[in-house]
Amino acid sequence: LSFPLLSQVTGRLLRENTKLFGTGDEGQVCFEIRSFVKSFILLREVEKKMISEYTDPIEHAKLREVLKKILLTKSTHSEIQRYAGGSKERAIDNLNNGKETERDKLILAGTCCSWCGQQKPSTSLKNGVVSTYCSQTCAEEGRLRRGTSGSTHIREQLFCLERGKCQICGIDANALFLRIKSLQPPERLNSLCNANWKLPKTRAALERLLQSPKEGDFWQADHIVPVAEGGGSCGLENLRTLCTPCHQGETQKLTFRLRLNDRFTSSATASAGECSGKRNIDLVTFFSTSKNTKSTSTKKRKYCPD
Repeated sequence: LSFPLLSQVTGRLLRENTKLFGTGDEGQVCFEIRSFVKSFILLREVEKKMISEYTDPIEHAKLREVLKKILLTKSTHSEIQRYAGGSKERAIDNLNNGKETERDKLILAGTCCSWCGQQKPSTSLKNGVVSTYCSQTCAEEGRLRRGTSGSTHIREQLFCLERGKCQICGIDANALFLRIKSLQPPERLNSLCNANWKLPKTRAALERLLQSPKEGDFWQADHIVPVAEGGGSCGLENLRTLCTPCHQGETQKLTFRLRLNDRFTSSATASAGECSGKRNIDLVTFFSTSKNTKSTSTKKRKYCPD
C-alpha cells in the first residue's frame, strides 16, 4: 500500500470506528496497519484464509501467535491413514460388526449428515433434493477427509487457495503446465530445460511427459505432517502445494527418516534384550548402508599377443 492511500484509509477508519480505535494517533494506527499487511502477505494462502475467518482483532506483533492458536484448534490429524472417514463410514463399520445404532440407521438412510452425523435441514430432505452433508462446512471437511473421491477435491480446494504455486521453491507449476501443454512435443523439452525443471529419470516417463503432459506431473498436494507420521485425515491446514521435484525431495527425506527410525528401534530393542546396563552403540555400523549391495568383481584381461 502506498503511504498517501494508507493515510486516507487510516483516517477514514479512525473517523468511522472511534469505539474501536478511540482517539489514537493516526500515525501509530497507520504503522500498525502497514506492519500487519507486511506480515499477512508472507503467510501461506491457507493461513490467510484462517486469519480472515478469525473474528477478534489481531495485533501485527501477535499475528503468528494467533495463527498458532488457530492451527492448534483446527489440527485434528493424528491418523496414519490417509482418510479416516466420517460418520457414514463409522456407521458402515458398526453395521458390519453388528453394533449398529439408531443414529447409524438414520445416517445410512440419508437422513443425517455423512460427515458429522447430525440431522440434515428440512430443505435437504425434500423430494428430488440429493444432499450428502448438512452444511457447507461439513461438505468441505467431508470431501477432504472421507476419501470418497480420492484426491480430486483436495487438489481443487488447495488450488483455489494457492493456485498451483510451489510453497518451497516458489515456481508457478500450474502456469508451467499450461505453457508446456500449449506447445508441440518437440518444443516442450527445450521449454522445460529453460525453466530448470527436473526431468524424469527414465526414458519412458520422459517420453510420456513430452507427449501427454498432465497437471499431476507438475504439482502435488503435499501433507506438511506426512501421513506415515500421523498427518492423515487432515484439513487444509496440513496441506500445501509442492511442485513435483520438490515433492520428490520431501518424499526422499521422509523415506530416510522412516528407515532411520526403524534402525534405531531395532537397535534399541536388541540392546535392551542383551543387558540392562549402559551399552555403547557403534555409530559406524548404525549408519552404514545395507550389506546386501553387490560387490564389483574385477575381471582379468585376456592376453592378446601382438
